Amino acid sequence: MAEEKQDKTANINQDKQEKLKAKTETEEKDSEIKAESPEKLRSMLSNKNSDYVFRLQKELVLQGKMDSDQATEKVNKLLPEIVIAQRHGQPANGLYMASPKIKAQEMLRPKDEAEIDHPFWQRAIDGALLYMVFFIGIFGVIALFTPNTKDNGQMGIVTLASTGALMGLFMTKYNDWIMPVAGKRQKLPFGRMIFGIIGLLAILMVWIWLFNLPGLRTINVVLPGGIDLVIAAVIFGIRYLFRKQYKITGSIFAPTPRRK
Repeated sequence: MAEEKQDKTANINQDKQEKLKAKTETEEKDSEIKAESPEKLRSMLSNKNSDYVFRLQKELVLQGKMDSDQATEKVNKLLPEIVIAQRHGQPANGLYMASPKIKAQEMLRPKDEAEIDHPFWQRAIDGALLYMVFFIGIFGVIALFTPNTKDNGQMGIVTLASTGALMGLFMTKYNDWIMPVAGKRQKLPFGRMIFGIIGLLAILMVWIWLFNLPGLRTINVVLPGGIDLVIAAVIFGIRYLFRKQYKITGSIFAPTPRRK
């Protein structure tokens, strides 16, 4: 028994030493990467990260009105952390939790604007307006090709606008569930997600049914496709002004990571 205990203790100590050695080697390798030249670091990028870096530089040129050399210099500062994350199995889009377009916006924003963490109501209104544009615009296009509104299955304008708004609100909340906060990805309970989707579908079905009742059809009129498109364009303009007023970046489809 004493020998078995000694062997077990020796194995544990050996495992600790091996882990410590591997950790030290990893830290040394990371330090070596930080000292490499930008040219060397670029040659170490995976195909996926090379594409990310290329698109990031392109966005910096387009958004920042800078020349290629300036964009390259900015991206060079990010290369060590990109390569280090790559060594640990994390691609650049996972490291920054942002597309090249959004990452470029973050790099170009002044510090005071970069610190903005928009409250839920601002992001919800932005998402609701965007989905309203989609719903009304898509059904407007459909109506253009099926002018007989009595037979084309079109929904009324109130149904389209309210359904789009509800979808935008839900998707904003869904993004809050799955987006990382302060760099840490949240764990979304599977049951919560399923019940949320089922609940949304139930609400939408009841909502659409209510506005199709005879008594509400007078305010829920089916408009010609051209008018739907005009309304969608107006809502898009309102969203543009709203985003400009509150300096909102990203969108419901490419949300900006939250800090807290």
